[in-house]
Amino acid sequence: MQAQEAVAKVEEWLRAGGEYAVRVDQAHVLRVPEGWFVPYDTIRALDGGDRLASLVPKPALIVREDGELRRPDTGREGTGPSSPVPMAGEDDWREILEPEFRRSGVAYLGVPSRAVMAWRKYAPDGSATGETRGNPDYRPGPERLGYPPMDTPVDHLLGYLAAEWYDRARYLAGLLCAEVLIPLDFRTEQVLPLLWQEEPRTLRVFGSRRRLPPGTEKWLRLDVLSFVREFPGVGLSINPGSFPSDTVDAAELADAVPRWPDFLATTRVVEVSPEYSESVLVVAERIRDELGLAGPVTGLREAAAKARSAGFELSERECELFVLGRAWEQRNAVPADPAGRHWPDDLHANGLAAGYDEAGRIRPHAATFGKFFRHAADDGESAWHRVAGAFTGFALGESLGSAVDTLGWAEIVARFGENGITGPPGAIRIGPLTRRLLFCTEGLLRALPSPYRGAVPSGLMTVGVRARRREQDGWLSHVPELRAIPPEAPGPGDDAGFLVPGIVAALCGRTAPRVARLLVSGDGAGEETAEAASVVAGLFAELFQREPAPPHVLARRLIDSGTATGPVAGVLAAALDLGGVDHLPAAGTSAVDTLGQSMAAVFGHFFDPQRTMLAAVNHSGRSAIAGALAGAVAGSRAGIPGLPPGWLARFAARDLVETVAGDAFWHFSAHPPSADEWARRYPRDL
Repeated sequence: MQAQEAVAKVEEWLRAGGEYAVRVDQAHVLRVPEGWFVPYDTIRALDGGDRLASLVPKPALIVREDGELRRPDTGREGTGPSSPVPMAGEDDWREILEPEFRRSGVAYLGVPSRAVMAWRKYAPDGSATGETRGNPDYRPGPERLGYPPMDTPVDHLLGYLAAEWYDRARYLAGLLCAEVLIPLDFRTEQVLPLLWQEEPRTLRVFGSRRRLPPGTEKWLRLDVLSFVREFPGVGLSINPGSFPSDTVDAAELADAVPRWPDFLATTRVVEVSPEYSESVLVVAERIRDELGLAGPVTGLREAAAKARSAGFELSERECELFVLGRAWEQRNAVPADPAGRHWPDDLHANGLAAGYDEAGRIRPHAATFGKFFRHAADDGESAWHRVAGAFTGFALGESLGSAVDTLGWAEIVARFGENGITGPPGAIRIGPLTRRLLFCTEGLLRALPSPYRGAVPSGLMTVGVRARRREQDGWLSHVPELRAIPPEAPGPGDDAGFLVPGIVAALCGRTAPRVARLLVSGDGAGEETAEAASVVAGLFAELFQREPAPPHVLARRLIDSGTATGPVAGVLAAALDLGGVDHLPAAGTSAVDTLGQSMAAVFGHFFDPQRTMLAAVNHSGRSAIAGALAGAVAGSRAGIPGLPPGWLARFAARDLVETVAGDAFWHFSAHPPSADEWARRYPRDL
């Protein structure tokens, strides 16, 4: 379509709507990735130069290649999606877009049919008629497909290219104005030599800060148009070694630039990683003086590198708090006797978290903000941030579900409104299920050696019984938050709690299903329940991997491989069909029913932890355990930083849960703690 054809389309639309006092502003018609951008204004303003007669803001339409008319985003940034414009006499059907696309920052490039979930009809007065129709061309986007989190336009563009929402031409058009990050030498501000690749000459760049390599100190942030100008004849290798990624050679860039002559190079900024920022350095020096330390505060750079390795970045505020907490650690390292150490009353405000010794006493340490494991330990079959996220998500999900655990859906609506419960009411505390998770974890660590070589002793059948005893000889039995909670054992008609040991058993990696079966069978579970716990263990063993597949993909594998059979396979298959429903139908109360209920919520919403947990509890069924399981899956995907921040802030025992999760990860890691140290904390009893 040529510009004059687009102008004629808009003029036709204006006249059909009875608009005779306005006309297309032909001097400002532009070619844009979605088609032609055609503005219009009053004839008085265009012909007579009467500025007071001009429409503000100046309206415009986009004319696509197929002649469809659309209204461009009128927001301040102008990066949102366009919307269809009906011709006079046509019904008004408005698009229901995939939420991730609407907020992506690249939707201005054009709305692909695959991103339209459905259409909703509106009356002439603008009110919804209640009529909708689905889009047969809709396809799930990167978020629902389980791609890594997308923070920036470049991340979204790579995802949309991989998911085939955008073709390569549309992707390249968006890439020209998107920003990439290039690590620099801190002193010289030159590109690091290891980023260069030859034949063809290409530079490795990164699409977001979370994808920068560990140890990155400084980087150049610039849009790709500026990159072409500053590095002529050089191609881009974006997010190398990760998924999604892409390589754009110099010839492809050179061909794309002249296609969009109105695009402008606007960004070139050198930035410093927060741990190297001037503000953090000033705060570190002030804290050192205030606490009277003889030497500098140590450990920040190592902590920041660990966080980057897990896909997180410490913010400047977190860096300042870590320095403060680490300074308290260094100050208290001088007295050999813990009784002689002084700690501030408000640990979190001083960059500290509550750790626990082998007697269950609080031993503060510098906070990690849920972004890295504070000890030196390499990932074994599990990644720390996934284990810690699962344990914390489990506790949040239980707290949310406990508020409605005995209610039917009608009662939930009556009490909390038509959308059901929207968050945990009041303070968030450890519940009976989370207590069981922690004690079962302690029992498994005492039952299996470290390092773990894969042996599965039959004595594991006694772990559950030991874990439920009110009087324990382990360190958890001395923690006040846990002593106040009565242990709850599942009964014959209430066996969904047997799913909890399945999460614990997942720490054993390849032997997880067998370990789970022994744990629950020895505790009195029936065959179907043991099968459900075994499948939970197999699922979480995969979710705990550093780069796991999405949960719905893992579930399909469990079914197709025959690992999940009978009723368990049936509820998983039904959950795969139900995925995406906000309010699930009522289900039974057995372990198998509850597993299906929680997984239906997970498969539809796993990319959004809060929505996952809400969907898992807003139904007639076992909401506490369903919410806990869903929270564990969501937490394993997002890590602790990805869980709802408002909920985390109200979870007083978060440090305790994170401590046990860290112990469990360390025990099964490639480099577990020393035998003597661990024997005092987790004395063997098998």
